[in-house]
Order: sequence, then C-alpha cells, then structure tokens
Amino acid sequence: MGRSAVQFGAGNIGRGFLAQLFTESGLEVVFVDVAAPLVEALNARRSYPLHIVGENPETVTIRNVRAVHGADREAVAREIVQAEIVCTAVGASALAHIAPTLAAGLAARYSAGCRPVNVLLCENLHDATSRLGALVREHLPASSREVILARTGFVQAVVSRMVPIQTEKERQEDVLAVRAEAYKHLPVDASAFVDGFPTIVGVEPTDQFQAMVERKLYTHNCAHAVLGYLGCMADCQYGYEALADVRIASLLRAVLAETSEALIRKHAFSRELQEAHVQDLLARFRNRALGDTCLRLARDPMRKLASDDRLVGAARLCESQGVEPRAIAWAIVAALRHVDANDPSSCEVQRLIREMGRDAAMERICGIKPAEPLAALIREAFDATDSFPAWKAQ
Repeated sequence: MGRSAVQFGAGNIGRGFLAQLFTESGLEVVFVDVAAPLVEALNARRSYPLHIVGENPETVTIRNVRAVHGADREAVAREIVQAEIVCTAVGASALAHIAPTLAAGLAARYSAGCRPVNVLLCENLHDATSRLGALVREHLPASSREVILARTGFVQAVVSRMVPIQTEKERQEDVLAVRAEAYKHLPVDASAFVDGFPTIVGVEPTDQFQAMVERKLYTHNCAHAVLGYLGCMADCQYGYEALADVRIASLLRAVLAETSEALIRKHAFSRELQEAHVQDLLARFRNRALGDTCLRLARDPMRKLASDDRLVGAARLCESQGVEPRAIAWAIVAALRHVDANDPSSCEVQRLIREMGRDAAMERICGIKPAEPLAALIREAFDATDSFPAWKAQ
C-alpha cells in the first residue's frame, strides 16, 4: 500500500501549494472536494499543471493525484484510515461541513488499529485548530471520543504562498491548471504533533509558532490589505500597480515600519531578518504575473477591520509595545472609506457608518472606543482628507 495524504479542499491552496509539497515528498494526494467537475477531472487525468510565475517561470506537473467526492463519507473515511497525513484548506466557513466526515475517518482509523495521525490546518483562521477540534468532538462516538482525540494532532500552519483566484477564462481553458508564486515555506506548530510528523518538503516545524502567526498577520496580511484599500482609492486595478504609486508605497512602508518595530519588541526578532522579510514580501507583491486585484485584497472589510485582525489588531500590537500606530490609523481609515457595491461586507460597513455615525460605527466594527488614543488618530486621518491620504512618511 502506497503512502498517501488526504487533502480536504482541491481549491487554489490545495492544488496550488499543498499538493506540490506532498507529491515532492513521495506521497499520493487524495483530494476531497464537493466540486464535481474538479473531482471528475482529477480522477480522469491523475495530474495537472502548476504554473509557477515570477522571475523564473516554470510549469510543474503535479502527478499521482486522485479525488473523492466529499459527500461520499464512507469512501473518504477509508482514505483517512490509510493516510500518512491529513490536511485541510477549505476556508473557515467550511470546517463545520468537513467535521463529520473527518470524525468518521478518525473513528474508523482507531477501530482499524492504525497509528495516530496529524491533521494539518491550512486555514486563514487564528483558532482553526480549536474550532475544528471542537467540531470533530461533536461527531465522535462517546465511548472512544477522548482516546481518538488524544491520538489526533490538530496542527496549525501559516500559509504565505500567493495563489491568485482562477479567472473564468482560465477555468474554461483548464479546470485543474493553477498559477502560483514560487515561495515554498510552510511553518507549522511543532508543539501540536502527535506521534511524530512525516518529513514533508517545505513544512517547517517551529516552537515559536505564535510569533510566526503574528508576523504573517501583521506583516503579510496587513500589507496586502493596505495595498487593496489604498489601491482602490487610487483607482488601481492590481496590487502591483498600487505598489508603484509613490503615495501608497510611502504609507505602506510607514505601516510596515510600525508593525515591524512592534514585532521585534514583542518576539525579539532580528531587526535585519525582519527587514529582509519585509523586502522579500514587497518583491513578491510586485509579481505582475500573479494578477492579484485590489478589489480582492480589499474584500470583506468587516472581517479585516475586526479588533483582532490585520489592521486594528496591528494597531493594538503596536500600542502594546509602545509604538504609536499613526500610519496604521490612515490604513484603517482607507478600509472604513472603502466602497464596493458588489461586496456585502463593504456595503455593511458603509450602512453602519451612515446610520450610526462614524464613532459609533467604528466602535461596533473595530472595537475602538471614541475616547481612546487610537480613535483620535483615526479621526485625525479622517479629517485630514476626503479623498486620497496624501501621506508623507515621518
């Protein structure tokens, strides 16, 4: 019997990142997805092209793959019984849908006397492991629930590879083909493993996982949001176009200077390595071949403006480390001003501001009380301009 990885989610991250790591590690990839065209195509072809775009473009053929439809719970459970590793990349809202099937597979695995297994969570959700663990618990038999959970590692990962959403034209040309950048690092929480962890290309266990999570959220995710909101204000279509605008680049660098200083103070990061990380990130953002749009980067401002997310969370981090989040306040204003009639989240932000007033809406959306210093910085940025923030780095 060959070595296999069960991959919940055959979307951009599943096909565009994780399957590459698994196949390069000698594992067969068994995708689990509910999109029938993807399942059928994977089973018919057993391979697909991954287009690595950037300075050194190449096309990698991902081989030794197949798929099981997510509705076939028994078939998925059989695959989990045989797997060396299980992985999810389905999106936070879909975790509740895969939990019953995952539980069935873990129970079957225990009944078959198989060794413990780790479930790698590649979700953009800071508490994904506890969320999925609780959901799986609900679907396990009471008699064996605790022992099954003790034999299962729910291991969080930090996904930083950029994989743009496939266009309709690309889907029509090839439903399986996917574009991605070359970046191939996947930090994972070493403390969450059970019974060891298989050696997988690109997977980097770390004992400083929370520091890696915060660096991703307050450097990568924060910077992407800044590009998106300011890019939309400047009528830029793509993120790389926004980065070429000197006004946006100036504010972005000021934001990253604030978050980097806070991260260095909190986690004792090397100043040189953090700056190298920032420079590498900016170089990746300039990759025109990714075609990442400002509208996509700006999507869902209600979530991105939450108190613990990439913008307000970054400001709170700075405050906790004695760094004034003046540039971040301008970025928060850009997000609060963002208007996208096709994004329900953006429409909700604008409705709250319109009906409640700026300060009350800011407290509802961001958890920022009107009397706080951060609220004063945001009001200052609001009052300074009614269009594009003519920011000058200080």
